[in-house]
Amino acid sequence: MNKILSASLALFVFFNVQAQKKINIAGIVKIEDGKALTKASVKLFFIGEKDTLRTVTTEKGVYTFNNVDAKKAVIEISHVGYKKFADKFDFTNADENEINNDIVMTTGDNMLETVTVESSKISIKEDTVSYRIDSTMYRKNDNLEQVLKQLPGVEVDKDGKVTAQGKEVTKVKVNGKDFFGGDVKTATRQINADMVDKIQIVDDYGDQAAFTGVKDGDPTKTLNIQLKKDKNKTVFGNSTIGIGTEQRYLGSVSLNFFNNAQQISFTGNLNNINSNTFDFSRLPGGMGAIAGGMVRSFGGGGGGFGNSDGVGDTKTLGINYRDEWSQTLSVNGSYSFSKKNITTVNDIYSQNISNNIDSSIFNKQTSTDYAITDNHRFSFNVEYKIDSFNYIKFSPGFSLKKVADDYKSTFDYFTNKGIGLNNGVNDNQNTSSTPNYTASLLYNHRFYKKGRTLSLNFTVGKSVTTANDDIDNQTTFLALGGSVPTRLVQNITQDNNNHNYGMTASFNEQLTKKKALEFNYTFNRRYIGNDKEVFDVKSGNNNLVDTLTNIFENIYTTNKFGVNYRITQKKYNYSIGLAIQPATIESNSFTGKKTTFKQNILNYFPVVRFAFNFSKSKSLNINYNGTNNQPTYQQSQPVPDFSNRQNIIIGNPDLKPEFSNTFSMRYNNFNFISGDVLFANVSATFINDKIVNNVVVSKQFGRGVQETRYLNAIGYYNVNAYYAISKPIKSRKYVFNYGGVLNYNNNISYFDNKKNEGKNIILTQRFSMDYKIKKWLETSGGAIFSFNDVKNSIGANNTNIKAWSLTHSARLFFKYDFILNYDLTKTLNTGFTDNVVANPLLINANIEKQIFKNKNGSIKLEVFDMLNENTNVARSATASFITDTRTNRLQRYFMLSFIFRFNKFSGASKGGPGMMPTSGGRSEVRMMGM
Repeated sequence: MNKILSASLALFVFFNVQAQKKINIAGIVKIEDGKALTKASVKLFFIGEKDTLRTVTTEKGVYTFNNVDAKKAVIEISHVGYKKFADKFDFTNADENEINNDIVMTTGDNMLETVTVESSKISIKEDTVSYRIDSTMYRKNDNLEQVLKQLPGVEVDKDGKVTAQGKEVTKVKVNGKDFFGGDVKTATRQINADMVDKIQIVDDYGDQAAFTGVKDGDPTKTLNIQLKKDKNKTVFGNSTIGIGTEQRYLGSVSLNFFNNAQQISFTGNLNNINSNTFDFSRLPGGMGAIAGGMVRSFGGGGGGFGNSDGVGDTKTLGINYRDEWSQTLSVNGSYSFSKKNITTVNDIYSQNISNNIDSSIFNKQTSTDYAITDNHRFSFNVEYKIDSFNYIKFSPGFSLKKVADDYKSTFDYFTNKGIGLNNGVNDNQNTSSTPNYTASLLYNHRFYKKGRTLSLNFTVGKSVTTANDDIDNQTTFLALGGSVPTRLVQNITQDNNNHNYGMTASFNEQLTKKKALEFNYTFNRRYIGNDKEVFDVKSGNNNLVDTLTNIFENIYTTNKFGVNYRITQKKYNYSIGLAIQPATIESNSFTGKKTTFKQNILNYFPVVRFAFNFSKSKSLNINYNGTNNQPTYQQSQPVPDFSNRQNIIIGNPDLKPEFSNTFSMRYNNFNFISGDVLFANVSATFINDKIVNNVVVSKQFGRGVQETRYLNAIGYYNVNAYYAISKPIKSRKYVFNYGGVLNYNNNISYFDNKKNEGKNIILTQRFSMDYKIKKWLETSGGAIFSFNDVKNSIGANNTNIKAWSLTHSARLFFKYDFILNYDLTKTLNTGFTDNVVANPLLINANIEKQIFKNKNGSIKLEVFDMLNENTNVARSATASFITDTRTNRLQRYFMLSFIFRFNKFSGASKGGPGMMPTSGGRSEVRMMGM
């Protein structure tokens, strides 16, 4: 009996082995310019087995292996003059015909190259993380944003904001040049995924640092999009028209003409579903931050597709131009325009920090803000390569922001025991206009002696704000003896004339092949002038209020002298140095007491930077830098500001500028074999002479009214840590992502001149998993936990909130070119006040039918916020206040849209024999990595 069972089992195994699934494998081999590589040697062998299959590529770069086992294998490609290629492939679940497209060979001596079996296409350098993009990462008609969501360490929210390694990406380039003034969302949503060869996330220290190699200050995150060489000569674009319920509509068009160095792009958008094309929150040049602080920020913006606060309509228009007029002269520039009408409704519950809970003041407030905002932005760059030793870059810029705002609110102030202090209504109408002009001139010179360089960078900026604010505040002060109604009606005009100019010089002397000495000097002068007039119009006459009127100027001048010693080795480099920065701050008030204040300040600090490159996949960076932060005009102006009747602001002209000391460390690691990715960084900032609030309960302006004053304090610091881990398994069929952010603030504030330390911990942890079934399903799910805890050293003003966010999304591809998309998010909040808390379940879905022969047309039916629960709740904890806010957002609507996409690539390679696209028009490249 046992012999019969054994024989049956052996026979069963024999027939199963004989019935091993067989497939045909084909692929294309190219070189970097997109041309086919002929007669390349191609080997295929199975992991753990000795047998090797061999072939060579045809004239079209095509190789084939027919009737091979469907299991894990390695493909190795070599050719004289090119670096050897090898990669793992998992054909276990492959179809009968498996296609591996666009394997690109790079130049190099293959006799000197060791073979590395790569499972992903990531390389890590000192300040750059580079991702190689292949067709496994996108489907036909996807834009670049869809690819970014799959990159380890990169996050894209529903508004289109891109975050890399825990820091927001604030600028974008295409082939190393600005695109639409560096507007990130415009590029990621306009450029097709199949055009992109490589994505680079760069720690950008500026053009001057790129030339000198001296990297100082806090870098910005820049996204550089490297296009495929055969996609640099193309015409592409898309258009959408949609109409929906609740009178919703959408119309958009984009057109791009790329002819190698020449690029011309146009985009336009018209909608009332909160879809924004441009981000105008960052004005060009150094005056942007000043201009932004001159008047209250009304309306809001940012975001797209209903996820930004408020509801309204948007109109945008933009054009981008880039060209090389000669071998030595190149230009690029853009113009962007946006007009937004936004209505924002807020429910607010706030509490001030006080000596004890009984003296705390609470406020329940409801506000409605209708704002019309016009934004214009123009930027331009001219680059002139005079010769191999001299280079000039001139960058002028201009922006204009106009705001017309109608703001109404009702408020109720009371004590911890519910005793009323005051209540009333605010009615503010504001108009403002802020033109902003900037320009910079960069000159780089290389001397005949190797390594000796000189770089000069000149900057100038001017911002003028004119604002008119009509304020009608009706307050009833409550007391045991009865109520006292008051009314304050004001007209406030402000004229702000601000400018700055500066220069940075850097001279580098190469001492030896690996050692250099750099001397630098920076000069900057910033002038902030504010002409503010307040009129009492309650009686019907415009009477100037001398005690609230002020003509004020603030002049801040700095000189910084520095020297740095640099060592550059193959594996590591470092620089150490010293900087001395004398500064002068002068404040003048020309009305009232006509005060003048002047102070001289001297700061000196070390400069330290260390970078260790363990390999192409692992790096460590350590940095320290010091910076000054000037007081704002509002913090310096010594007259009362009654714009908010319940919180009167009085500046301090004796304020010193803040000085920040920032330490940071970053570690990146990528495992070529497993595909595991780790990004981690930690930073700590200590601020001397931190400008903080001193909140005083008013004894002269009414019951429950607070005065906010300013003073310098010591003891503030912030620690921030971030990590992201990505772990792919089974040829990226599953990708697990872990990550988190920890932010700890030791805030300093004063209440009635008593010091308070507010310890604020913000912790976020996230986990997600991406799952792909070839051809028909892409899905992901995850959970995010957030914790916000506030503990104060005075009183009992301690709170904490917790929030869970559960997410799930999927794309399903059906027969006859139907595609179903959906995403859902459930938020669970605890710790918010009753009038603010919300736990929405958001469900968005659409079904799309691709039409036409090339599937470049689509008809889409979508529903946004299916359950009609879209809203936003948030907590902000400052040194003086804890505020919970619930804000309206766009809610449920249905929309039917028609989408047309077009592209024409000149010189694009044609597919070879046996190329069989999968459902959705996507040619699969079975890379274990990206």
